[in-house]
Amino acid sequence: MTLTDLRGFLRERNRVSLGEVAGHFNTDQGTAESMLDHWVRKGSIEKKTGDVFSSTCCGKCGGHKVTWYQWIEG
Repeated sequence: MTLTDLRGFLRERNRVSLGEVAGHFNTDQGTAESMLDHWVRKGSIEKKTGDVFSSTCCGKCGGHKVTWYQWIEG
């Protein structure tokens, strides 16, 4: 995976989770996150974290945290 490969993947998908990036490029999440942070520093993507609930969730547990990245540069 190169930074250019990663940029193309994000441009194509627009919004991806850290797990999606790691899985697509067959790498560990730490490596993927380090490379994504490059694009965050450049202002090309935003890193967001939020609670996600499954379709069968009652909402009482607070869900689980998911980190995703959104392409913001044109």
